[in-house]
Amino acid sequence: MTGVLLTAILAAIVGLALLAKKLHVPYPIVFVLGGLAIGLIPGAPAITLAPETVFLLFLPPLIFGDGWTTDYREFKRYYQPIFLLAIGLVVFTSAIVAVVAHVMMGFPIALGFVLGAILSPTDAVATDAIAEEVPLPKILMTLISGESLVNDATGLVLYRFAVTAVATGVFSLLLATLQFVYVVVVGVGVGLAIAWAIEKLMMAIRKAGLADELITVSLTLIAPFALYVPADALGASGVLAAMSGGIYLSRRTNTIFDADSRIAASSIWNLLFFVFNGAAFVLIGLQLRTIVRALNAHPLPQLIGWALAIALVVVLVRFLWVFPVAYGRRRLWPSIREREGPDPPWQAVFVLSSAGMRGIVSLAAALALPVTIAPGVPFPERDLILFVTFVVILVTLVGEGLAMPWLIRRFKLEAHEDTRELATVRVRLAEHVRDHLRTLEADFTSTAEWEVAGRLQADYEQRITHFAAHADGVEPADDALQHEIERRLRREAYAAERRALADLRRAGAISDGVYRTMEWDIDLAESQLA
Repeated sequence: MTGVLLTAILAAIVGLALLAKKLHVPYPIVFVLGGLAIGLIPGAPAITLAPETVFLLFLPPLIFGDGWTTDYREFKRYYQPIFLLAIGLVVFTSAIVAVVAHVMMGFPIALGFVLGAILSPTDAVATDAIAEEVPLPKILMTLISGESLVNDATGLVLYRFAVTAVATGVFSLLLATLQFVYVVVVGVGVGLAIAWAIEKLMMAIRKAGLADELITVSLTLIAPFALYVPADALGASGVLAAMSGGIYLSRRTNTIFDADSRIAASSIWNLLFFVFNGAAFVLIGLQLRTIVRALNAHPLPQLIGWALAIALVVVLVRFLWVFPVAYGRRRLWPSIREREGPDPPWQAVFVLSSAGMRGIVSLAAALALPVTIAPGVPFPERDLILFVTFVVILVTLVGEGLAMPWLIRRFKLEAHEDTRELATVRVRLAEHVRDHLRTLEADFTSTAEWEVAGRLQADYEQRITHFAAHADGVEPADDALQHEIERRLRREAYAAERRALADLRRAGAISDGVYRTMEWDIDLAESQLA
């Protein structure tokens, strides 16, 4: 039965991904709705997610991957707004939700804080998927991704103390503050220390001549769990450990990888992200039937009304926080403009306010609520909290997830590649290589060396001329046309190579091993055309 269920989930991921591409809708939305539809099919098995499985199986690789792709320079530049979102907004959201749940649903304040802490962290995966559909400006992507990476730790610390307060009736602000500092500092410290050890291990393996693509990629697959588990065992933030370790290792790729390993790792990790993200969101959708079955203390219309009201509060609270913080701190500290640039347009702040999708972290935290707080004493309103959490995830993911691409296009905020900066870097690299080749000439002892060096230098001189024009914004008018013609003719050439290679294999003139080696070379060359 388990094998059939696993196969069905994987098949659903592929089918729903195709549907998302066809509809041009961010795939997490289609995955959640697809999982919801599958769960409502009569006879479909009820699935109950174990919270420890969600935290351990899904979070480490997803957070590690987000850390790996984080722009560290931009993260440092915008650290202040990131932490105001990741800490300030999480606390603010938790407090407002606690008060609303107390007034509307009769929750004790401590229990309201449990619900608020569960719902306060946003989901980085959903935003990344939306950015694939409609590229976000760099500053917005930096703020949203940075917030999602850090706010998990804030929310989970509040969650721990709120659950403890519900169970014991005791809450200490001083103890909570000290615990937060411990969770953050130790989490980041453990992540950086283990990442440093992984780097040294991989460098030693390369130095000993024992590395290949399989070994190197296997180590990268182990890394997220090696970062997360020790920090979590110490009571610190495994999320921050995975994040900080991912950032650290991503800045060491030139020392821990060779070219073949980088290509292999990129391909394998892209596949894993697709499967993990798909499975996470499909499983979210599949939870509804299990959650609803456990609810019998309140009428369903009342439950839906409460859940939608909390979802509306979560959405509005973000607007109430983001707009004053975005402009207020610049009025109080004008020097911020020197680091972060001019005041952002209101349209960009509006889109940032709309990026409040909730996801797998909120669901996992809700599922992790203890069943009892003492022998024979059930955790109060556990099933109701689960239901509200599910509805908030569904409303924010589908509602805001569909609205964001429309808003980005409506406000004309689509990101455009900074071709001039890229061209400038290409010029500097080509100049460096050209100058380095010239320093080697004194040691040349044969005509062949001069001939090869001459061809290489001519190639880099051509690159310098070409990209210098792009950097200055004065590239020839027919440059794009020439590029398109070159790509088309090169694709024709590579297709001809493949046909000839296939003919040689069919004729028995070459072995399958030689065929695959040559095919890999052609594929690698063609991939550069993108």
